[in-house]
Amino acid sequence: MHLALEVDPAVLPEMLVNGRAQGIETRGVSHHGFIDSIYFRDPNGYDVELCAKAPSHDAMMDPARNGAREKLDRWTRSRVAGSA
Repeated sequence: MHLALEVDPAVLPEMLVNGRAQGIETRGVSHHGFIDSIYFRDPNGYDVELCAKAPSHDAMMDPARNGAREKLDRWTRSRVAGSA
């Protein structure tokens, strides 16, 4: 379980440095294609993610262009067929 918060892309490098400087368990930058993320571990062991949209984000998330609905429908049909 984790919490993800969107930040401006310029904030990620600064927060990465700040987290490490304060001795907080910090990972990143992870490049996920459509977002870049850094992760902090809070005192209770949960991950807090700061993510920033990559320049390609909006195009990749556009349902008219990314084929997500068709992929989900195909996956759903395969699950239904597999349970018959």
